[in-house]
Amino acid sequence: RAIKNAGIVYLPYIFELEKGGLDHEKIFAAGFVAPLVEILKKDAKGTGFINLVPDNDGKIRNILPYVKYKGKNYPQLAVLAALNDLGYRFDEVEIVPGKRIAVSDGFFIPLNEDSSMMINYPSEWEKSFKRYSFVKILQSYLSEVTGQKPEVNLGDLKGKKCFVGLTASTVHDTNSSPMQNFYPGVGINASVYNSIANHTSLKRLNRWWNLAVLIFLWGCIVYITGRVRKRFGLLSIFFIIACYIGIAMVFFYPFGIWVDVFFPLISGVVVYVIFTFKKYVTEIQKRELIEKELDIAKDIQRSFLPKEVPVITGMDIDVEMVTARQVGGDLYDIVPLKDNKVGIMIGDVSGKGVPAALYMARVVSVFKTFIRDISVGEILKNVNERLVSEDSDTNLFVTLTYMIFDVITGSVTYAIGGHLPTILVDPDGNVEFLNAEDGMPLGLMSGNFPESTKKYKKGSIFLLYTDGITEAMNTRKEMFGQERIIEVVKGLKDCNSRQVVEALHKAVEEFTGKAAQHDDITVIAICT
Repeated sequence: RAIKNAGIVYLPYIFELEKGGLDHEKIFAAGFVAPLVEILKKDAKGTGFINLVPDNDGKIRNILPYVKYKGKNYPQLAVLAALNDLGYRFDEVEIVPGKRIAVSDGFFIPLNEDSSMMINYPSEWEKSFKRYSFVKILQSYLSEVTGQKPEVNLGDLKGKKCFVGLTASTVHDTNSSPMQNFYPGVGINASVYNSIANHTSLKRLNRWWNLAVLIFLWGCIVYITGRVRKRFGLLSIFFIIACYIGIAMVFFYPFGIWVDVFFPLISGVVVYVIFTFKKYVTEIQKRELIEKELDIAKDIQRSFLPKEVPVITGMDIDVEMVTARQVGGDLYDIVPLKDNKVGIMIGDVSGKGVPAALYMARVVSVFKTFIRDISVGEILKNVNERLVSEDSDTNLFVTLTYMIFDVITGSVTYAIGGHLPTILVDPDGNVEFLNAEDGMPLGLMSGNFPESTKKYKKGSIFLLYTDGITEAMNTRKEMFGQERIIEVVKGLKDCNSRQVVEALHKAVEEFTGKAAQHDDITVIAICT
C-alpha cells in the first residue's frame, strides 16, 4: 500500500543470464532468478533488472542497459528510472544494438559494441553520494511522529532520488570497480542513474578507431626505435606514453570519450621491446660482419709484414706488435742484405684504425721498391717523394727509422724521419739515444734525410719502438715514458732479444693495469 500511495518506487528483479545470441547482444535472459511478486510489480512505478556482469578481472566497468527476454527488451533499473525522470518512456526509445539508445533528437546513450554501457563513476564510493542508514531514517520518522528531534532531517530527501541497498563490505552485493575494490551494487546503480540524468554517459571508441590509434602508436614507437639513439630511445617511449595518456585524459574529461589506455600502452611497450631486440640483433650481425672483414684486413695487413724474423749470423733479433684495434698503423721490416748486412725499418702512421692500416700498407709497398743498393738517407728521401706526389688528401703521414747493420765491421748506419730515437745500451750499461737532426715525418713535404753511422760493441742492445709504448697510460693518466724503457733494458743481463721484448711488454701491462690500450705498440730488440 505504501508503494502504491507513493507512486515513485522502482523495484528490482534478477535475471538468469546466458551468453550467446547476436554479435551486438551476446548476453540474453533465460529466465528469472528472483522475480517480483505480482502485486508489488503492479503497484511500483517501474521495475528493472539489477544484474551486474564483471569483466575478466572481476571489476564492474559496464552494465547492461537492457536485456532481451522472449523477444522483448527489458530495462535496467537505474536506466529506466533516469529515463522516466527525464520524461521519457523506455518503450519509446530506439535501441540500435552495439551503437546507441536514441532517446530523442540530440540525446542518446552510447553503447559499446556488445551493447553494454560504460559506467561513469563520479568518484570513490565514500566521496560520491550522500548516504544515510536506513535504520536511522526509520528512527527519524518515528521521532517526527512522536514529536522528538529526528537524527536525519527527512525534508532533505524531498525531491531526491533515493537508492536503497546493502553497503557493508562483507555482503554479497559488494563488487569491485576501477575506482576501488569494494563498491556496493547500490552505488553502481546510483552512478548509472547519475550519468544518464546529467547527460554525462561515457562513449567508448569503436574497434576501428581503437585499431587506428593502436597502429598510430605502434608506428610512432617503431619510428623512434629505428631513428633515435639508444640512450634517448627509452626516454622517447616514456614521452610518447605520457602524451598518449594526456590525450586520453583530454578526450575523457571534457568530452566523456573513453580511449583505451591499458592495452595500447602494454602492446606499445611489447612492440618497443621487440623492435629494440631486432635492432640489437641487426647491430650485432653488422658488428660481426665488420669484425670478420677487419679480421680479413688484419690478415692482409700482416701479409705486408715479415712472416718470420730472418736468422742473421752474429745478431739476435725479435719483434712483437700489439695493435690497439684489429688493424693498426705501425709497420716494420727486417731485410737481409748482401755482404753480411741487415736492414731494419720501423714506422708509425698518424691516426688509427682502417685509414692508418691502408696508409701503412702503402708505405710498406713503396719502401720495398727502394730497399736495394742505395743508402738509408736516399731510401727515406725516395719513399717521401713518392708519398708526397701521391697525396690523396688523407692528411696522414708516417714517422720512420731505417737502419743498416754491418755485422762484420760492428757498425750501424741510420736515417730517421721524425721517429722516436733508437735506444742503444752497451755491455757496460751505458745508454745512448740514436737520433738524427732535420729528419721530418714522411708524406708531408719534400726534403732530405741525413745519415749517421755508429760503431757498437759486441753485446750491445738496440731497441726500436713506436710511441704506443712511451705514451701508454695508466689509470692516473701517467705515461710510461722512455725512462722506464731504459730501466727495464738495463735490468736485463745476458738476455736474448725475445726476453727483452717480453720484459718490455710485461712492464707496460703492469704499468697500465686496467687502463685501455689507446695506440699500437711495436718493439724490435736487437742483441749483438
